[in-house]
Amino acid sequence: DATTDEIFEQGETDPTLVDDVGYVPLNPFYTQGVGGPLQNPVDVYIGYDEFIYVADDRGLHVLDLAGRPQFLLDQVEGQPLRDITAIVQDRRLDVYIAARRDTTVAGADCPSPGGPEQCDLAVVYRVRGLTSGVPRVEDILWHPFDDGSRRFTRFELPDTYASGASDEDVEFTGVATLANNRLYVTRRGPVNNDATGRPSQSFSPFNAFIQYTADGDYIQFVRALSPDRPSLLSAYFPSDVVTFVGPPQRANAGDREDFLLALSPPTTEPTPTCGVVSVQVLETTAGIEYSVDSGRLGAAGNPDAGDGALFEADQFRQPTSLAFAADQTGYLFVLDAGKDSLFVFNQNGIEGVAPPPGAGSTRPVKASFGGSGAGPLQFSNPQGVAYFDRIVYVADTGNGRISRYQLNTDFE
Repeated sequence: DATTDEIFEQGETDPTLVDDVGYVPLNPFYTQGVGGPLQNPVDVYIGYDEFIYVADDRGLHVLDLAGRPQFLLDQVEGQPLRDITAIVQDRRLDVYIAARRDTTVAGADCPSPGGPEQCDLAVVYRVRGLTSGVPRVEDILWHPFDDGSRRFTRFELPDTYASGASDEDVEFTGVATLANNRLYVTRRGPVNNDATGRPSQSFSPFNAFIQYTADGDYIQFVRALSPDRPSLLSAYFPSDVVTFVGPPQRANAGDREDFLLALSPPTTEPTPTCGVVSVQVLETTAGIEYSVDSGRLGAAGNPDAGDGALFEADQFRQPTSLAFAADQTGYLFVLDAGKDSLFVFNQNGIEGVAPPPGAGSTRPVKASFGGSGAGPLQFSNPQGVAYFDRIVYVADTGNGRISRYQLNTDFE
């Protein structure tokens, strides 16, 4: 009738106004952990169990989707859970936590206080039963002990090398799982070579992309990904890794093994032209082959496809975290602490999201946002990004919060 016609006429949105498409903040942002405010949250992950995992200075907080604190893991096997760099969950609901741990190693030469045999090393914990309140550690992956490239060499024990670099300078920066619960891990450390007296970067690299079985057994580090120079196919100071498998839980999650790497070297090292590397994993008659994702690379050279691309030169300054929308959108998220910004790409690597129905164009609409500050669309040194059920979560470290956003075209 005339009344309802008037209501709809007044309330309708012109579908051609594609500039209105973008992410809007969802209030409230999450600022509270277990027992008090979050302190420098550095990563966020939404698991297959539909709990939110937040890492900060006090440990690993478990929140429900409404942001209500449930549990805090702050001790692991008699030591504080500290210096967390990454969180992920596999389909068995085991939680992986990249952190650091103290240990005593006979014959080691470590620079930590307390003597050369006292070492502060990078580890990845695999924890089961976390949301039950009775967690137990199923496995610990250690650097350098769980790195098969160092087996039967003089680099098996933690050491301080002639240049002053040490195995304590190494950190695990990213963890990602596949549908069969195999594990990808990225490791970052000083670039090294034989001339400096450190282990050869090509033989026993600090920078590495490493694979493990679901049981935590070492498979390999991928030599095809250069550890000592930036390229379109390298593990050069990797800061994160993400696969194309993720929550929610599905009966058939697929067997795709492709992945993305974020590269974030220190300012003293050469800067990669492309801060994110997209790698395809192909099974050939000669074995597994790792190659540049030619589809997403080609999108960067096609201005008709969109106004930006994942492989666009100098797109990123300091990419710190990656996320994949494991739903029909297939969006890719790159968090850049150097620009205090969140970049959004479609599954083809074009910057932007799908235009609203009736827009008259299929051209992706840019939806990246950010800027330095404490405003609702600003960040301060953000370190972690996650996606679940159309909502993007950002660990906004400098602002002490988990910010949440949703596309305005996704509201029902």
